[in-house]
Amino acid sequence: MQMNDKLITLLKHKTKEKGLSMRALSRQTGIDPAIVSKIMNGKRNATVNHLHKLSQSLDVPLEELMTAAGFIESAPIDGQQHLLALCQQADPDFSQGRVEKQLASYEEVALTDGGKQIIDEKFEEKLHAVGSVGKLVKDLKQMYVKFQTGAGSKRELIILGAALLYFINPIDALPDYIFPFGYLDDTLAVHSAMQATNK
Repeated sequence: MQMNDKLITLLKHKTKEKGLSMRALSRQTGIDPAIVSKIMNGKRNATVNHLHKLSQSLDVPLEELMTAAGFIESAPIDGQQHLLALCQQADPDFSQGRVEKQLASYEEVALTDGGKQIIDEKFEEKLHAVGSVGKLVKDLKQMYVKFQTGAGSKRELIILGAALLYFINPIDALPDYIFPFGYLDDTLAVHSAMQATNK
């Protein structure tokens, strides 16, 4: 099976699962109906921007679509390594160490009054800018509720707060304006926080 065939199969499965017609998918994504039809029928390749929009509408991780489309190599590696590979496509100098360094700086203020105030006042606004669907949004909402309700140990709350502050800050290891890759490092930070607090 060719990479395009893998993408087509995945898109058709997810579209059927969501009960969407191609026209409805076009409306949700803002992609021209003719282009949606051509992508779904293998008559043209999807761009990274197309995949980003499809990822949000179909609630499929962007890295999964990019792997199926052949943008990154399919390999038996975990989600965190996939995200790291994608971040490095956007910025060859990107490293997980840069994310960890920023997260460490946010850990110092996560439970201070100032840190809590930033999360309380800015989270919903930033979340709205990202969109309403997708695993990143679901994980962020879950983390936000846990942080706001204090559901966890002090260490867990520090980790969650640091990841939320990382997400809120527009200038991070991979700036948000590098569309559509700008939120991949946020996803990496959230993924790390979820792993650390779900042990």
